Amino acid sequence: MKFFISSVLIISIIVFLATYNLPLLLYNRITSELEAPENKVPTGLIIEYSDGTLLYSPKTVWRDYDEIPQILKDSVIASEDRRFYRHSGVDLKGILRSLFVIITTDEIQGGSTITQQLARTLYLTTERTWRRKLKEIMIALWLEQKYSKEEILEMYINSVYLGNGIYGFPAAARYYFKKSLDDLNPLEIAMLVATLRSPERANPLKELNAQFTKIVLNKMKEADIITEEEFQKYLQFLGKERIYAYEEAKEHLDVDLFWMIVTDLKDLGFDLALLRNGFRVRTTLDRNMQRLLMENIDKKNMAGLILEHTTGRIKAAYGLGIFEGRRQIGSVVKPYYYYLAFMAGWNKSDILEDKPIRIGKWEPKNFDEQFWQRVTLENALVYSRNVPSVNLFMKLGQNKVKHFIQNVLMVGGYFPNDATISLGTIETSLVDVAKGYEPIFNGGIVVRPRIIEYVRDKNGVYYYSYRPEVLNIVNNPKGFDARTPIEASILMLQVMEKVVTMGTGKSAFLPGRTIYGKTGTAEKNAWFVGGDGKYLFLLVKDGKNLTGGRDVAPIWKKIASQTTIGYTPISLPLKSTIAKTSPSGTESSELEGEKIELPSPQAPSKEETTSEVGKVPSISELYERVKNRTITAMEILDILKTKSPDEQREILTEINKFDPDLAAEVYLKLLGGGEF
Repeated sequence: MKFFISSVLIISIIVFLATYNLPLLLYNRITSELEAPENKVPTGLIIEYSDGTLLYSPKTVWRDYDEIPQILKDSVIASEDRRFYRHSGVDLKGILRSLFVIITTDEIQGGSTITQQLARTLYLTTERTWRRKLKEIMIALWLEQKYSKEEILEMYINSVYLGNGIYGFPAAARYYFKKSLDDLNPLEIAMLVATLRSPERANPLKELNAQFTKIVLNKMKEADIITEEEFQKYLQFLGKERIYAYEEAKEHLDVDLFWMIVTDLKDLGFDLALLRNGFRVRTTLDRNMQRLLMENIDKKNMAGLILEHTTGRIKAAYGLGIFEGRRQIGSVVKPYYYYLAFMAGWNKSDILEDKPIRIGKWEPKNFDEQFWQRVTLENALVYSRNVPSVNLFMKLGQNKVKHFIQNVLMVGGYFPNDATISLGTIETSLVDVAKGYEPIFNGGIVVRPRIIEYVRDKNGVYYYSYRPEVLNIVNNPKGFDARTPIEASILMLQVMEKVVTMGTGKSAFLPGRTIYGKTGTAEKNAWFVGGDGKYLFLLVKDGKNLTGGRDVAPIWKKIASQTTIGYTPISLPLKSTIAKTSPSGTESSELEGEKIELPSPQAPSKEETTSEVGKVPSISELYERVKNRTITAMEILDILKTKSPDEQREILTEINKFDPDLAAEVYLKLLGGGEF
């Protein structure tokens, strides 16, 4: 008997604890990692192309709580949740009614408060299951704990779905009636509230809306929002004449492109909670280039990125994995360490072995599975020979190359800890691949790619205006200082031009234009990266049995042929001959040619040179004034006019350590200023 009583007591305690703790555990599990609802509300910002034409017209127009007409707030509560101000997010009577439906029909109906509807709109799918209903309840309770009733109602009115891709009553008023909320009459308000019951079947463009509107009007009358006389008048109106809503044209924005823009905005410190209130975002996107990518790329298995390599401005982006992808890059990686090799003193004519090799258990092969025995460094890259490239990589040093790519070229992503990175087993995004190519094309500057030109609010106040963000200025690593980064760029571009005219990238050749490029082939991806003096254009295709030269370069060519890519000359003196040197650890090679004299950057206008007058400070004084922020960009430019490009680079590097914004401004002036 005692044992029985003890067992019953223990079971009772367990049941009590389970009954008490289980909901709490579920609540914590469901709500612990929820994103703030302000960031989930459909945005009301306006997005433009670089020329100011509309890229995206918002599906919602945000109105603050105090700006929402009281009649609308009262009508929503009367129709959807009469006890809104009295419950804690969940209406128990409604829950019991909903549970009865679950038990008898295995469907979910009714019982949803305004807070629950908001939870469903922002966080959940439209599936009708008990699991989703449970999540809805937990999130509603969480919202009520975090936010006031006014904030919840404000978010609900601005975000609830009202059919035809429209979110929120402010946008619905504009879409269906071409009116603002303030101009809606009670009948139009009732028509919009009625839409909540079935947004696609009963919005103001559908016949069923009239039937649901009668129900809403009756609830508005019962809540003394409208009088009996008004109620009868509106009923008569509905009975005699059908109301035709006005549908205005909408601009559609690719959802992935939209989130690329949002990602860049967040990186700049902006939050959708701020931007939703009528902000205007001008992007760097070129309308024609963006259209070309969207028309020629199937984003299910392709992605493309076009940017200015001197400024970082993204001119077109389409497909997945632009900012945060994880694709292997194949032989697109090779120019990264060939660039380092040229700095180390390697020459285009130096000989690399193309014979079978083994590194641990890895035996790299050439694509054609043939060996050339001996090949020049130049031809190894032009024809993308794997084995000689691996040999070069190993001579440079695996750790040193990896450090150079990650910390000098600023390429992020996943890097295997083995020599396979020499053939592109790095997994990364298109933006990161572009960062590695920028200094090759522009002479040694890594600029952060950006898609935002400016951000301003509805009153015209600017919150951000574009300026190039210099991530790094390439300096020779220790022991790799036989040539300057500019000289290495010249050699690299000379070789990459031949990749297109006679090598693996010849399918991208455009008569009358000069393209510098590199193909890449990985297990599940194929690439072509090409550019000229202004643009870098990256294109990747996903799938097996693909090659960059056969499957990607022709598409690249088709798109590029409809742009100006290939017409802008490289600003570096590519026709000059770079003196041959001896790479460390190898036999000395015969020198040929003459040492190049690199030109100074374009001189500023007379107006610029006369805008700052006074004594030119010494280099030490310059650094001191940079530290104290007592020097202007024009004063620094006056000093750099008399310096060689290498000295300019050294000075910019030091300035960048103390004031990156100032370094970026000086860099722009050296390039000539404005659009490039």
